[in-house]
Amino acid sequence: MEAREIKRIFYRDGYRLAHQHLEQGVTATHVRTAITELYLAVDELLHSFIQRSEAEGAAAECKKGCSWCCHQEVFAVTHEFFYLQDHLRSKLSEELREQILERARTKVKLTLNLSPDEQLKVRSACPLLHAGSCLAYEARPMACRIYLSTSEASCKRDHDRPGNQKIIPELLEFPLLAGRMLNQGFVACLKQFGLGSSELSIEQGYSSMLTMGQSMEDWINGAANSET
Repeated sequence: MEAREIKRIFYRDGYRLAHQHLEQGVTATHVRTAITELYLAVDELLHSFIQRSEAEGAAAECKKGCSWCCHQEVFAVTHEFFYLQDHLRSKLSEELREQILERARTKVKLTLNLSPDEQLKVRSACPLLHAGSCLAYEARPMACRIYLSTSEASCKRDHDRPGNQKIIPELLEFPLLAGRMLNQGFVACLKQFGLGSSELSIEQGYSSMLTMGQSMEDWINGAANSET
């Protein structure tokens, strides 16, 4: 199957998944349920893909404790930040959440005034990284879920020599393509229902959301009020 057809299929699937929940009502509950099902769908897809790749001799070397990719700039979209916030509030203490926020603000200072190309060269730990593991693994954004490498060594080289165009991680292409299109279709449907999205780095999006005191309910209510 050609890449163009794969893109169309997964974009459509992401759109339909969001639509089947939002047509029942644009509420925080429906949005959260839709995001949960989106992540579940991509996780199940990747599980099957990884099993097939292993059988074909192209196994992913990603494992718990390997965190080279958690030091590069990762971007997420609006609904993912609110979902992440909900998860952290339910799972972590206020003290630990404050530590994450402080780490996010510190990293923002490193990246905020850089160009996109310069941002990609920064290697600084994600604010959610703790002792080699993600504090929000179950609620991690799509970009984190679909980043699968067949060579940990290639990820380490990229980490150690950022900006060297001859050194790139040996990533599995299908997860990147499928996940991106699922998310794009999902975002397109949210916009159809009045829920606009922005793409920011994890540290920028998370720190901005908490600084402004926004919740998913605020986001949804703001969209509803703008239409009246």
